[in-house]
Amino acid sequence: MVHSAYDSFELLTDSPSKIESIESYGSKILLGCSDGSLRIYAPSQPPPLSQPDELRKEPYALERCVSGFAKKPLISMQVVESRELLLSLSESIALHRLPNFEAVAVITKAKGAHVFCWDEERGFLCFARQKRVCIFRHEGNSFL
Repeated sequence: MVHSAYDSFELLTDSPSKIESIESYGSKILLGCSDGSLRIYAPSQPPPLSQPDELRKEPYALERCVSGFAKKPLISMQVVESRELLLSLSESIALHRLPNFEAVAVITKAKGAHVFCWDEERGFLCFARQKRVCIFRHEGNSFL
């Protein structure tokens, strides 16, 4: 007898652009697309009061599309809920304030980066560019 360790369920099937990165934010799903757009999907039905921020097993509908979110494909994204930020990696690393996705900063020294990680405990942003690893510390609203 075969054991299934998890269930799979298709939340959406009709993305018009190739999906490059994905992240969850509360009950929403954020898709970074190859055309540089950010597509925000949410459950079709409003969540029950007892589970407002959980991903749900039902079809998701497009809530909002932010065209021109980045000039190039969004390689990676990370939601930092404690600081209400979305970090995104395209041609450099950009920070956007949540929930309205307003641009806060762009780290121009990260141009050409291909991977990043966020250390929540210390507020460090680490990224790799070519053969170098760089570390920035987040203090207030800026990186040092």
